[in-house]
Amino acid sequence: MLKSKTTAVVLLTLLTSVCALAAGGEAAAEEQGIFSGTFADSLWTLVAFVLLLVILTKFAWKPLVKLLQARQDYIMQQIDAADTSRKNAELLLDQYKQQGIEIVNKLTAQAQLLEKEMIGKASSEIAQMKRRAQSDIEYARISASQQMWQEAEDMLLSLSGEIVGRAVTHEDNLRLLYESIEKLKREQTGDTR
Repeated sequence: MLKSKTTAVVLLTLLTSVCALAAGGEAAAEEQGIFSGTFADSLWTLVAFVLLLVILTKFAWKPLVKLLQARQDYIMQQIDAADTSRKNAELLLDQYKQQGIEIVNKLTAQAQLLEKEMIGKASSEIAQMKRRAQSDIEYARISASQQMWQEAEDMLLSLSGEIVGRAVTHEDNLRLLYESIEKLKREQTGDTR
């Protein structure tokens, strides 16, 4: 459709130009000047100019303006899209920063909790080791005490046998020994019965 209109306009322009040249052919023989010629030549020139102006306006200027407007609209859309993308990227960056801060805070809290747990475990292990050591010490003290009493008993038995001689029986020795041991134990614990 546009080609047929363009072809028609070009043919019309050529026809007008040919007519103008034919009419101006007579005047061409005369003096050639920019304002020389007849009224008909001026009229045809004016008609050709107006026709050319109308054709250029319709078929060149308007499409050119439309193309420029479309390009401007496209560029504005691209600028808006880029601005929107930039804003979205900034929002995502802020979200990722916030998530990073949350992750760091969460990991810090977990590390502190783990530290507390480890300190608690270490404290309980230390307390347990201390209790074991105290019970071992107590057991060793009791064992040493019993061993000491046993040795004291053996010494007393042997001494009593040598001092008293054969007049005291073995059962008497044991009874005296146990009574002495009990007395020593009471004195050591502070019990005075």
